[in-house]
Amino acid sequence: MRKGTDAPSDSAEQPRPAAPGRPVRPELPKVPIPRTVDLAVIAIGCEVVFEMLRALALRGYTSQLTRWLIDSNNKATGKNKKSPYTSADVAHDLAQLRSGVLLQSVIVSIALIILGLSLRRVRGASGARWAILIVIVLTSGPLAIMPVHGWPMLPKVAGVLMGAASIAVIVLIVLPRSMNYFRDCKIASRGEGAPAGLAGLFGPRGATAQRGAASGAAASERARRTAAQSQATHTAEETNPARARSKAKVRADAEAVAKGAELKRERQKASKSRRD
Repeated sequence: MRKGTDAPSDSAEQPRPAAPGRPVRPELPKVPIPRTVDLAVIAIGCEVVFEMLRALALRGYTSQLTRWLIDSNNKATGKNKKSPYTSADVAHDLAQLRSGVLLQSVIVSIALIILGLSLRRVRGASGARWAILIVIVLTSGPLAIMPVHGWPMLPKVAGVLMGAASIAVIVLIVLPRSMNYFRDCKIASRGEGAPAGLAGLFGPRGATAQRGAASGAAASERARRTAAQSQATHTAEETNPARARSKAKVRADAEAVAKGAELKRERQKASKSRRD
């Protein structure tokens, strides 16, 4: 008869056995995930969905996008205006628009998915929040809430929803409950010798544990050497009474000299005050 050995679902994750030659990664304390962080992860998922929807929607609506490109070129001035603006130029610009938006959407979506999942991990939460904010700001995600005049309705609505999701992510990440969670994650990660911020998120696995183990071993070695030296000195004094008496005499002389100097300074101060 088989005996069930499954652990409860709410128990702490047990550390995996390390490979030969690699240190065992210590188990981190569990940090409760607030609802604001869960909502931030959901908002990141919505942003990814709307961003990919906008990029895929631009694959269609050729006639409307063509008119938009022509109108944009007519309104342009200086070097930005192409004259004559032939059908070949329109087709080239349309292809560049579609491929550029699609490529950016794929790269940003992959980055946001990875970083969003890292928000729920103690080791990566503190660095992931800054990386998410950097990605959103660099890609101008919140500005997408302003619709592009002349675009078809579907990509325009998807862009507005994507911008709203970006703003929601930023707000949810900087709320006090979320900031307290990231602070607790940083403290827990530093407890095992891991660097905080982006270095802890993108650093090689095992490197932080190796640094923590190395620093701990070095501290233990220094303490052992200090204890051995003091023990050796104490043993030498016990086995050589003459040496112990000599050291005691030197200490007594030093204390006497210090006391005499202090008395001399007090007499000088007293005589100076009487003259005044």
